Amino acid sequence: MMNITIQADNLSMLKDALATSCQKIRFGSEFCMYALPTIRDLKKAYNLIKNSGKDFAYVTPRLSDGAMDTVRKHLLLLNDLGDATVVANDLGTIQVLGELTSLRLHLGRQLVYTPSRRPWKEITEHSASFFTKRKVREIFYQTALYYEPTIEFYKGLGAVGADVDWIPELFSKLGVLTRNKLHISVHLHSIPVAITRKCHMARFLGEENLDKCSRPCYTKAYFMSNELLDVNLYLHGNTVFKLEEPNKKMMSKLANVGVDELVLRLGPITSASLQTELESLIEGLRA
Repeated sequence: MMNITIQADNLSMLKDALATSCQKIRFGSEFCMYALPTIRDLKKAYNLIKNSGKDFAYVTPRLSDGAMDTVRKHLLLLNDLGDATVVANDLGTIQVLGELTSLRLHLGRQLVYTPSRRPWKEITEHSASFFTKRKVREIFYQTALYYEPTIEFYKGLGAVGADVDWIPELFSKLGVLTRNKLHISVHLHSIPVAITRKCHMARFLGEENLDKCSRPCYTKAYFMSNELLDVNLYLHGNTVFKLEEPNKKMMSKLANVGVDELVLRLGPITSASLQTELESLIEGLRA
């Protein structure tokens, strides 16, 4: 049976996650370096999660040099506390982790690039032969880790696992990663299709200073429909997502190739947020 992990960006999302029967909780900002937790909040989250009997993972975004200094302090704290996984979306974070012995490295989905996250697969609808279309689709449904020397490179840096998105056409290829002894975590529902360093949502809402941003992304997301591509998207913070509903048939495929973790990210895009809603969703995934 695959384990269920809940990902909470901040302390306000943590309470309901702690009350569920999930095995692990991830804490931290996956996409925005301006929303990094304080040292105090990180330590509080670690203690709350550990005291609940659940495994703890710290999620980090891509970082500037200044934000890297902050994350280095976070990682030193967690190294002292011990027994934690760090989901890294930045090579600089991985470099810092190489100096620390008490933390496990898990590759975030920004490092594990998958072309089909972007809604450009419609390119294969243009005039092209059947074999050309098949080749293009094959490229679109591979991860950046599909090349085995790349797998060995990251394992040499200490990676024990990697994130991928809910892209069913990708699932049959995940056996390459599990056979290379990487623990694979699949994100449910929201797939990032575009990520910006500066926050478009903050600009849209008139946030003038990102360092002092009021964090509207904690409670708001904006629906966007692209008629040209016939795809519905959501703007949330500095990231544009598309949604994919998981189903049991695909979950069986994941289990068959050795995937051992499903990740549910909390936030305004996810319909479930309260403890009762989360528990219902978790039970549905396990049924």
